[in-house]
Amino acid sequence: MEYRNQLESLMTLTAEQVDQACAGERINALVTLCYDEYLELRELAEEERANDADDRYAFYLQEASAWRDTARLLREIQAGGAATERAARSA
Repeated sequence: MEYRNQLESLMTLTAEQVDQACAGERINALVTLCYDEYLELRELAEEERANDADDRYAFYLQEASAWRDTARLLREIQAGGAATERAARSA
């Protein structure tokens, strides 16, 4: 439940994507989505910084950070699932 709350608070994924992530489904695809969004937003931030648009620069950085944090949480979910599978096999 903790992961669900964290993912929902970041407001990056849809409700359906959060459900899939919490069920351990499509994690790799969701991580790829997160990194794509992160890279695009970082690029936009750099463009705004070059244009001296500080407010938009900060906005894009904040959005990029949310996507990066989402990817981190998804990797934690994935690692937890892998650890559970290993424990079940060794039991």
